[in-house]
Amino acid sequence: MAPRGVIEHQGRLLSYQDLGPLDAPVVLLIHGMVSDSTTFSRAAQQLAERGHRVLAPDLLGHGDSDKPEDGYQLADFADSMAALLTELDAREVTVVGHSFGGAVAMQLAHERPELVRRLVLVSAGGLGRRVHPVLRAATLPGAHSLVRFVVNQRTAALYRRPRLHRSLRLSPDVVANLGRAGRGLASPPARTAFFQTLKMAIDPFGQRGSLLESEDVRLDLPTLIIWSERDPVVPVAHAHETHAHLRNSTLEVFPGASHQPHHHSAQRFTQVVSDFIAAT
Repeated sequence: MAPRGVIEHQGRLLSYQDLGPLDAPVVLLIHGMVSDSTTFSRAAQQLAERGHRVLAPDLLGHGDSDKPEDGYQLADFADSMAALLTELDAREVTVVGHSFGGAVAMQLAHERPELVRRLVLVSAGGLGRRVHPVLRAATLPGAHSLVRFVVNQRTAALYRRPRLHRSLRLSPDVVANLGRAGRGLASPPARTAFFQTLKMAIDPFGQRGSLLESEDVRLDLPTLIIWSERDPVVPVAHAHETHAHLRNSTLEVFPGASHQPHHHSAQRFTQVVSDFIAAT
C-alpha cells in the first residue's frame, strides 16, 4: 500500500495514493462506484515501476475520502479531480477512468483541457444506455432500505468471515471486491453517497444516455479504450461504438468476462497503457 496524502477542497478532504518518481509524467487513476483506489493496486504499482508518477484518489463519498451529504454530480467529481491535479502541480496528465470513473475522466477532460493530455477509458460508464440490471434495480423506490437492511455495520462482520468465503468458494479477488463494496455501503454516509451518485448516472431503464451525444467529449484527444470481451456490467458493444465515434482512439479488447481488466489482467493492462503513452 502506497503512502496516502490528503488535500482539502471546498472544505472536504480528498484522500489519494501517490506512487512513483515525483518528477515523472503523471497518470491519474479514477475508480468507479462502490469502489476505491485499491482496485488499481496492481496496475498502480506496475505503472510506477515503469517510471510513471501514479495518483490514485478515492472519489468523494468513497474509500478514505470525506462523505458529505451532497456534491455528487458529475461536475463535482471532475472539479475535485482538477483540484487534486492543481494542488500537486500536475499538467499534461494521462487520465484513466474505470466504470463510472470513465465518465468522470471525460468530464474532467472537457472542463479542464489544459490538465489532460490523453484518456484511457476502462469498461467506462457514460457511453450508452445499457448497464447491468442490478444497477438499474438499485434506482427503484425501496432499494435504499433494502441495502441498509442487508449491508450494515452489524452484517459486515459476518461477510468478513473466512469460513463463509471458503464455503462459497470465493476467490481472493472476489473477496477483495466484496470488501470494497461493503466499505462503500455499510455506513449511512457511504450509502447516501452511493445512491446519490447512482441516481445521477442511472435510472430504471439504464444509464442516462451517452456523453458521446453531448459536447462533453473531446473528439480529438488521444484515447485508449480497454474492455473485456464479455464484460458483465457494461457491454463491450459500448467500446466498439466509442472507438468508431472517436477519431483519435485505439481499442484493446481483453479476453474474459471481468469488469476490471486493469486488475484481472494487470500486467497486460500496464503494458498497453505504457505503450499508448509512449506512442502519443
